[in-house]
This record gives sequence, C-alpha cells and structure tokens, in this order.
Amino acid sequence: MLCSRRVIPYRRSVVLGAYIAVAACVATSLPVYADEPCLDPDAELGAAGRRKGVQKRDFMKRLRLEVSAWGGFFASDLLSSSYDYGGAIAFYPGEDFGFEASLLVTPFDLAVERPLTQFFAGQTFKPSLAFMVVGDVLWSPIHLKLRVSENSIAHGDLFFALGAGDTISQTVQGLTFDVGIGLKLYAGRFFAVRFDLRDYLMIQEAVAIQRVTNNLVGLIGVSLFIPGPRS
Repeated sequence: MLCSRRVIPYRRSVVLGAYIAVAACVATSLPVYADEPCLDPDAELGAAGRRKGVQKRDFMKRLRLEVSAWGGFFASDLLSSSYDYGGAIAFYPGEDFGFEASLLVTPFDLAVERPLTQFFAGQTFKPSLAFMVVGDVLWSPIHLKLRVSENSIAHGDLFFALGAGDTISQTVQGLTFDVGIGLKLYAGRFFAVRFDLRDYLMIQEAVAIQRVTNNLVGLIGVSLFIPGPRS
C-alpha cells in the first residue's frame, strides 16, 4: 500500500506537466496581431510613407493620341556627329502597345572630308539635311513609380520601339531600320516628358565608302495626350 501511495502522486505530477507543456505550445502557436497605423485609401502613400501594395495605374493611354516634339544629338559611324530635331505622333489601342510615326531631321556632314579637298578638284561631299521618316511599334511592359517627395509619386513607363522607314538623303540607299528604348514620366493627365535612345541602321555612302552604319540618336522631348483620360 505504501508503494501504491507513492506512485500515484508521481503519475499525477507527470500528467500535470504534460498538460502544462501542451498549453504552452498552443499559446505560442496562436497568431499575434501587431498594432498597425490606419492608411488613407485615397492617398498615394500611407502613414509614414509606407506603400499600399499593388494599385491601378494613375495615367491611362488606351485609345489616346500622343503628339510629341523632341530634339537631341546624332552620332554616326560614317558621318560627323551633329544635332537633330523633329516630332512624333502615336496611337495606343491598349495600355501596353502602340503605333508611332516619327520624323527626325539632322544635318549630314563629313568633317574628315575637308582636308581631302586639297587633293581633289572641288568638294567631294556636299553637306545636306536628312529626313528620317520611320514607323514603329511601341511596347510598354513596365509601369513604374518614382517617389519625388514625402507625399507624391511620379508615374512613368519604360518602353521599347522597333520599326522601319526611309531616310531622304542622297547618301542613303534602301530602307532604314530602327530599334530603341525610352522612358516617359507623366506630369498630370495630359502631359509627359520623354527620353529616347535609338539606333538607326541604314546603308550610307560617302567618299567612295559604302556600308551599313549605326546612327545613335539621343532625344528628349515633351508629349501631349488627347483626348482626355478614359475610364
């Protein structure tokens, strides 16, 4: 009887310890909710500048026409570097795709040719204006947002361009192809600032040299979107 009285309390202590261990495990597994500041659903940034997650686009291009004016530099494999200017008009059937027709005007000159005039009778290369008319397909796979201040965000698009056209110049033969990348930052609902970097490939001839040339063009411009935004 004495042995049985000593065993029973020991078993009770073991069972009690097991219950306490299970209760501790259950308590630690329950989710604990931290206090979070309320975020304004109408604000671009929440409290303390925290992001609100995925949001709809603030600037819509679908079924809108874009008219652009631009200018920049022109760097050629064969000819001298110079300036350029022009414009473009684009239409967007959707948010990610568009069609653009552009015009680029730049002087075609060959500075290295001038020392050769002492060996040849007359001028062997005549400087002139070239007109590059190109149609492109635009693809905007990335919509970005840049934090410009504590309470405001600038929206933009990273886009790619691919197309072909014609260069009106006596030094160019055949078609002109272009490929490029660009960035647009939207100011309000109607205006944008754009940055373009494009490579125009064409067959050029100067001073008895004819070959395929890469013509790098860097542009900065402004765009107007019409009509107003569509829902």
